[in-house]
Amino acid sequence: MRAPRTLTAYLVREVVIYTLIGLAAIIVVLVTRNLVRALGELVDAGFTWLNLVTIVRLLGTMLVIHALPIAFLFGVLLAIGRMAADVEITAMRACGIGLRTFVVPILVLGLLLSLITLRFTLEAEPAARREMQAAIKLMLARGGVIEPGKFRRFGDDRLCFIEKRDADDTLRGIVCADHSSPERPFIVFAESGRISLDEDTSELVMELRAGDIHLQAPMDDDRYQRIAFERFEYGVDVEGLLGTRERKPKEMTMAELSATLERIAAGDTTAVREEPVEYALDWHRRIATPLAPALFGLVGAPIAMRRTRGARSLGMLWCGVLAFAYYLLLSFAEFLSVQGWLPPAAACWIPNATFAAIGVGLLRRARRAGM
Repeated sequence: MRAPRTLTAYLVREVVIYTLIGLAAIIVVLVTRNLVRALGELVDAGFTWLNLVTIVRLLGTMLVIHALPIAFLFGVLLAIGRMAADVEITAMRACGIGLRTFVVPILVLGLLLSLITLRFTLEAEPAARREMQAAIKLMLARGGVIEPGKFRRFGDDRLCFIEKRDADDTLRGIVCADHSSPERPFIVFAESGRISLDEDTSELVMELRAGDIHLQAPMDDDRYQRIAFERFEYGVDVEGLLGTRERKPKEMTMAELSATLERIAAGDTTAVREEPVEYALDWHRRIATPLAPALFGLVGAPIAMRRTRGARSLGMLWCGVLAFAYYLLLSFAEFLSVQGWLPPAAACWIPNATFAAIGVGLLRRARRAGM
């Protein structure tokens, strides 16, 4: 029939518009919040405006799996709530249009967004996390970790200083004091040098040119040694800045995560960075949480169909309450799993089962009430 098709298109358009508005606002808030938290690490690594744009893009990709479900819930609550407040839904029901006409398009749209979210959780979000690490490593490789005119300490036993950095990232006036070997500490002076990063060993390799190595003799030896060089490679371990070399569960591909879980099941935990349960939780989380948009639509639609004044303000309030309840329940269930009181699969699927039951109950109540 033409009327339901027209209504469906109208309803979907309203929900999509509000969803896009909500998505833009949520992404801006979340990216800004996380960017402020990451500024300390970025300043340590040294960054350009181009690096900042890259970091913002990657943060947006990583956060969209949380922003998209909340934005869809926001869109459903405000779009349908406005229609209910303006008596549009009452008029449609008077024309014989049933509850299914409102709910089915919302569920279809929610399932479509769930598929998009699934693609992000399985591929885009882990890839963005890996690219984030690579971007920070690239900044370190440029030598941004050492700010001209300031001393920079690496661990407790190494201290470096550069006088200035040229436009091509060539370092000038380099001094490094190394006490990693208490029996034989030394100081390196070099006129110039460049920095590269060995990703396999997490070392900054400083290729120094035209300098001297001054070796400090043992306490019972008054001799002094000086070695001149034209070219000298000096490695500085920056593992503390980059984190450990093994990938975190959230940075792994699904294949890597599954392989790690198989090794853990076989009793091999030598290459495991986190607690074994964290790998299982992340695996199930990637499958379970993409259902959030569909579940939010299932719960949000009957709530929004109630005719109330101030639909927009109430919609935003309900959006905050429902999203907070879902992610709080997920966090609490994961906490119970980490403590060993709940299997990882159950922890990740309990919020979905809870919201599905609530949504079905609300739809039945709305149907009995004749909404």
